[in-house]
Amino acid sequence: MKILAIDASTKSSGIAIFEEKNLIHYACITATSDDLFKRIHKMTDEIKKYIEEYKIEKIILEEVRPENGLANIKTHKALMYLQGAIAMMVHDTFSKIEIIYIYPSEWRKQCGIKTGSGVKRASLKEKDIAFVKEKFNIAVNDDIADSIGLGWGFLKQRSSAW
Repeated sequence: MKILAIDASTKSSGIAIFEEKNLIHYACITATSDDLFKRIHKMTDEIKKYIEEYKIEKIILEEVRPENGLANIKTHKALMYLQGAIAMMVHDTFSKIEIIYIYPSEWRKQCGIKTGSGVKRASLKEKDIAFVKEKFNIAVNDDIADSIGLGWGFLKQRSSAW
């Protein structure tokens, strides 16, 4: 099975593609427009290309949750718009592909990365990058590291053989 794991953001989305347990591709999709909806459109267009090229069968998306309560509501809404746009694009074009949403704490647990009270976001990003370097021997940015961790965590969670 080929899965596409997406750490979705309106400016820089990490993607990782796995075939069975093997990481076969990773990339970062960027969008620089000042217009939120143009960035979202670019993200969904690029994701669609990866789905078609790699014949993706399942998509794993990191679940969106507001950080610091509602202090960051503008960012939270933008991420929810993007998540909705991805879901609509998949529904309209690839109706047989299932989208699974996973909270960051779930996939990080599978990767052995401690989360919780008092753990800062910057520290988690560093640990995500270190995990990918150790597990896959590649150096990537935090967006790609998160998508790889997301995909690997999903696969590990569903496999009793690991």
